[in-house]
Amino acid sequence: MKMTKHATERSQQRSLPLEALEVVMRHGRVSYASGGVEKLFFGNKECADAITELKKVIKTLERAKGGTIILNNENIITVYKQH
Repeated sequence: MKMTKHATERSQQRSLPLEALEVVMRHGRVSYASGGVEKLFFGNKECADAITELKKVIKTLERAKGGTIILNNENIITVYKQH
């Protein structure tokens, strides 16, 4: 998404780097403001929800560690954990 010059300046002034804005875009709560524009807010609830989601991803990554899949074309023949 493109940022206006104004938004770029405000982002720098308010210590909201692009990475933080991406989090707000992905996890923020949507509401509508006057003029038909959307407003995204990333508060305590949204932060807690995102952390919960990331903890699930971390748990899945830990379970997948050492996982091996043997394939033939597009068929999975077997799976195992390599320690």
